[in-house]
Amino acid sequence: MKLINPRKHRKGQIAGQIFIYIMAVIIIGIIALIAYKAIGIILEKTCNAERISFQTEIEGLIEKHNSFGSVNIESLSAPCDYETICFVSAQDILDYDNSGYNCPNSIIEFSVEERVKQNIFAVSPKGTIPMGYSDLVSLNATYTDRCMCITERNGNFNLRFTGRGASTEINAK
Repeated sequence: MKLINPRKHRKGQIAGQIFIYIMAVIIIGIIALIAYKAIGIILEKTCNAERISFQTEIEGLIEKHNSFGSVNIESLSAPCDYETICFVSAQDILDYDNSGYNCPNSIIEFSVEERVKQNIFAVSPKGTIPMGYSDLVSLNATYTDRCMCITERNGNFNLRFTGRGASTEINAK
């Protein structure tokens, strides 16, 4: 009859349990990492959908409100983490003359200097994003900067659209 040493048997069980715990931690870590990446992708796709919807809505409002003499105030929900929306007059892009464009945002200023057909921009902590172009956008002639930026309030951009017939003047509400 062979006797089993109880100490050796316990050491084998403990080593097996440690291996199982380490594997469980590794598997849980991998699952958490995959879930984190999946949530990030979902949030990014949601942000892209909000941005496209916002872009379509603003371009539609610019076209809708260009009837001469019409004044309309619209409140648009700010997509993603956009803090500011900026506009450049379409005429400024067409008539740019190297005389020193004045805009507080250097990316917008560079875009106009290079005559890129973008005159609607969104600004977030991540940077300035071009949102589109409308040849109907105009700004108040007395505005000192050549671009106009409107900051969101309570998650909304409050805009005033004034129809000029051939263009739509945009101002903060």
